[in-house]
Amino acid sequence: MGALSSTPYDILGAKKTDNDYQLRLAYRARIHEYKKDRLQNPTNRNVAAENFRLICRAYETLSDHDKRKKYDQDEEWIRNIPLNEYTLQQLAAEPELAKQFKIRLQNVTLRDINAQDSRTGHTALYCAARACNVEAVNYLTEQGAEPDLAQRTGSTALHVSAFYGHPEIVRCLLESGADYRIKNRGKSTAEDESSDADVKQMFTDLKTTPFVQAAADQLDWFKTNISNITQHIDEQYHVQRQTLLHCASKKGYMDLVCWLVEKRSANLDIVDINSNSALHLAAYGGHESVVEYLLNRGANPLLLNKWCMTAEQEGFIHDKKITDLFQSMREQDMFDMAVKGIDWWFEYYFGDKSPDTVNDKGINLLYLACRYGQTLVAKCLLEKGANVNIRLLKESESTPLHGAVYNGHVSTVDLLLSYRADVNIKNKYGSTPIDDARTDEMRQILKQYRANLDGNKFFSVYLFGDGAQSGNEPLAKVQLHYDATYNDLVQEM
Repeated sequence: MGALSSTPYDILGAKKTDNDYQLRLAYRARIHEYKKDRLQNPTNRNVAAENFRLICRAYETLSDHDKRKKYDQDEEWIRNIPLNEYTLQQLAAEPELAKQFKIRLQNVTLRDINAQDSRTGHTALYCAARACNVEAVNYLTEQGAEPDLAQRTGSTALHVSAFYGHPEIVRCLLESGADYRIKNRGKSTAEDESSDADVKQMFTDLKTTPFVQAAADQLDWFKTNISNITQHIDEQYHVQRQTLLHCASKKGYMDLVCWLVEKRSANLDIVDINSNSALHLAAYGGHESVVEYLLNRGANPLLLNKWCMTAEQEGFIHDKKITDLFQSMREQDMFDMAVKGIDWWFEYYFGDKSPDTVNDKGINLLYLACRYGQTLVAKCLLEKGANVNIRLLKESESTPLHGAVYNGHVSTVDLLLSYRADVNIKNKYGSTPIDDARTDEMRQILKQYRANLDGNKFFSVYLFGDGAQSGNEPLAKVQLHYDATYNDLVQEM
């Protein structure tokens, strides 16, 4: 079969009269012979890697109508290709080249991994799946390769693995998020393409699992079966360590995303094996509605994935339609965010703005947050250095503590007091926060705080000698009031 005189038809085990489908059957038979042979002890193998390489070149020639026509006319075809000239797809098609394949994939982007041949539309994953190159398929799916990209006839990697009879590849693809519903140009699903009993059983078994159903957008299935699902909603599935929300966001399944977040409280910011969040995957996929939804629910836009990319940066490939959504979030009215209590906005989008910013009415951010009892926003502003005693520039000249006390926000008052808010400041009307308290509970909180301050107005001063006679022990200890002077210290001594 490897002899120089062998024709592509001889090598493939095909006839000159064979049509495309018959050529595929011949290639499938050769792949299964090679697959079976690779299970043997190396000393007992019959199909050398070089022979399978010729099979690949023969099929490349005969499956391409132009190349086949040229061979039939001139008997010219490309028998050998230098390894450094292999495409990623050609490397993926030969299991013996797994090491070289992984080296080629070092430092490439997801876009490179998902690149499609300009003529056939084949991806590296498609070619690896067809040849049952398990190592390459596993590696590609770990890197986040997209299993649903269709080649020129509309078939996906799942279609070709099913047609070629590789149940182990079918499992890997379904568990990496392949959509079993996709039909090719012949109106066939991947399951329809299979004639292998083991492959059909694999579909039957895996279509009962949550992740595979999420990949197929089966919201009704989830609503019906949720009580029978034993896994936590944030379970990280299979080798990619992706949650159901990852899967739904990656594919743009808006209704399923909403259900997972709103009805099942799915965590927005879990990252997968490549450190991608659901927001990363939605942005990379160009799913505007999902990206906008996740942003409005507070998904963290600052997370970096394996390639040190934010979700916004992953969306650059879609011109401005994704990045504009992130810019819109940054441009939200900060005062409105404070009133509504959108604490994550201040964490993710506030940037280097001053936490003491005031609006055109002289009202500062901290006052608004405290006035409306938005304790988490107030905490965020204080952590960013906001002045806890900042006053309104107009009208009452009240402090944030005045606003929180008057409106009865106990947790906000507790926060302000923990940052040593001054309970004695008077506003324009001569009122302290205690004067503005409208409940006994609030008055008691403030009075107790002030009493504690009064009780802590003394501090200790230790006087030491030169150490020659007294050693490390102090010569004297005196208690001084917080407003004591130097003369008071001398007098105590």
